[in-house]
Amino acid sequence: MKKILILGGNGFLGKNLNKIFASSNYKIYNESRKTDCDILDYIEFEKKINDIKPDYIINAAAHVGSIAYVSQNAAEVCNDNTQMYLNIFKAIHKVNPGIILINPISNCSYPGIIDIQHEEMWWDGIVHNSVESYGNPKKLGYILSECYRKQYGINTLNLILPNAYGPFDYLDEQRTHAMNGIIMRMIKSVKAGDKDFSVWGTGTPIREWIYMEDAARIIKIIIDGNLINLPNPLNIAQQSGVSINESVMYIRKTLDTDINIINDTTKQDGAPIKILGDKLFRVHFPDFKFTTYQEGIKNTINYYKEKL
Repeated sequence: MKKILILGGNGFLGKNLNKIFASSNYKIYNESRKTDCDILDYIEFEKKINDIKPDYIINAAAHVGSIAYVSQNAAEVCNDNTQMYLNIFKAIHKVNPGIILINPISNCSYPGIIDIQHEEMWWDGIVHNSVESYGNPKKLGYILSECYRKQYGINTLNLILPNAYGPFDYLDEQRTHAMNGIIMRMIKSVKAGDKDFSVWGTGTPIREWIYMEDAARIIKIIIDGNLINLPNPLNIAQQSGVSINESVMYIRKTLDTDINIINDTTKQDGAPIKILGDKLFRVHFPDFKFTTYQEGIKNTINYYKEKL
C-alpha cells in the first residue's frame, strides 16, 4: 500500500483531498500544525517525513488569506511560505529523494498584466503588487523544484490552480478564499436583515474559479496514473471567467434574496483579469468534467449555511 502525506491536511485543499481519497487503496497521512507538525521547524519536520516514509507528498500547506490579509501581513506571509518550501525540499533530499512531490500553486504567481495566463507566459512579468507576498514564494517553490531535480533527481509536479471555492475553507473572512468570503458575508447579512451588501472593491475584476473538490480529483487521477511526466508547470484550467459582481449577483439569486449590492471602492482590487489558458490541460485531461459553477455555488452556500 503506497503512502501519501498531505501537508496541510486539515486545511481547505487538504480536507477535499481526504474526501476524494477516502475510499482509495492508499495509506493517507494528514499533517499540519494541528497535529503538531510544524513545517517551519525543520528538525521536527524532517523527523516526521522519516517516520512516515511517504511515496507521495501533496503540499497543501500555505500561509494564505484575503488580499487585505496578505498585504497587511506581507513579511510574515512571504517568510512563512518561503521557509516551508525550503524545508520541504531539504527534508525530501535528506530522507528520500525518490518521494514524488505534488505542488499546487496559486495563479496569483502569474504576471499581473496577463489576461489569459498560458504556461509559457509565467515568467513574462512581475506578480500583481496586491499579492506579491504570496505569489513570489510560489514562484520560488517552482525554482527550488527545478534545482532539486537537477542536483538530486527529485520529481515535483507543479500544478497552477485558479481561484478556488467550495466547502472546508476557513470560517474567518480575512483568511478564507475570496468567493467563500463573499458567500459567508452575504449569508450573515441576509440573516441579520441588512438592506445592503458591500462588495469589496469595484467588482469588475474577472476571475476563473475552481471548485476545490475538482482540484483534489485531478490530483488523485495524477497519482493513480503516476503521471509525473506532465508539462511542468501545468494549468488546471477551464479558460473561462466571470466578474466579481456577476458572481455576487449569482450568489444573491441562489440565496433568493433582494439585498441591495453596493461596491466599496475604498477596498483594493486585485489584478483586472485572471483566467488560466487550458490548451495543455485539455491535451492531457481531455475528458475531465469540472463541477458547474451553479452546482459549486449551491453546494458552497449549503455548507456555510450549516457551519454558520
